[in-house]
Amino acid sequence: MYTYVKVKSPATLANFGPGYDVFGIALEKPYDIVELEITDGKSTIKNVNYDLPTAIERNVASYAAMQIFDRFSKGINFKMTVTKGVRPASGMGSSGASSVGGALCAEKVLGRDSDEEVIMAAAQGEWISSGHAHADNVAPCYLGGFTSIVSLKPFNIFKIMPDGLKVVAVLPDVRVSTKEARKILPRSVPMEDAVHNVSMSSYVIYSLMRGEYSNLRVALEDKLSIPYRKKLLPGYEDAKRAAMENGAVAFSLGGSGPTVFAIVEDDGINVARSIKDAFMEKGIDSKDYITKVGSGAEILSLE
Repeated sequence: MYTYVKVKSPATLANFGPGYDVFGIALEKPYDIVELEITDGKSTIKNVNYDLPTAIERNVASYAAMQIFDRFSKGINFKMTVTKGVRPASGMGSSGASSVGGALCAEKVLGRDSDEEVIMAAAQGEWISSGHAHADNVAPCYLGGFTSIVSLKPFNIFKIMPDGLKVVAVLPDVRVSTKEARKILPRSVPMEDAVHNVSMSSYVIYSLMRGEYSNLRVALEDKLSIPYRKKLLPGYEDAKRAAMENGAVAFSLGGSGPTVFAIVEDDGINVARSIKDAFMEKGIDSKDYITKVGSGAEILSLE
């Protein structure tokens, strides 16, 4: 058993076009840093950069860690620090990054090494944030690359590492609650829309496996969530048009938004600028991340 661990857990883009609640990709940046130290005193959690819950049963990182401790070593107390690099309510898997960081810290101080344990505990952390124990963010955050959830019970997630896939993510200064973004979705959808998403989801997997990223121009088109959720983001269609006119391969919404992302073949600078300009025309400032698909959570220190 160890007494201290430090983890880097990256931002993610859930859904990745048509894969609602199933697909996700990990980014190289931004990322959270989560530190956990075993202590004899009361368990505590400290948040850096954002004002988040400081009760261990209400913070996603500490709650995810508790799922591991309560199962395998009940009664352990810890001090946790979460340095947030992924803005909450961003559509970049902020709660997922913290949840994975917390779960992985607990797993490692106990000397354990189970993908299923980390992902399932982190999914419980997501429940604190959104009311739904989903894994479309936590799976790629932990495993890296592109992930697709076949099922959680039994546990079955597969991964593809799309080497060289370059991403421009732009985060507008707009807040979109995951809970609200789920509420806006219809309880039933037209059959033709469901068939479309099955077709496009298959095309996404085919394209990533073969490294034919230009196919994503077609494959990322979604009819189950984005048509409804884009209403929560002023300027979405303008940003998409600007990105495509400036050389983007494909464009979509990150998770529940407000982050949007583009797949690019060049350095991404013009695409990022065009998206930001489109939002600025609506009076919305934004921040860009020119990055690529990342390798997932990383242990930075273990003592």
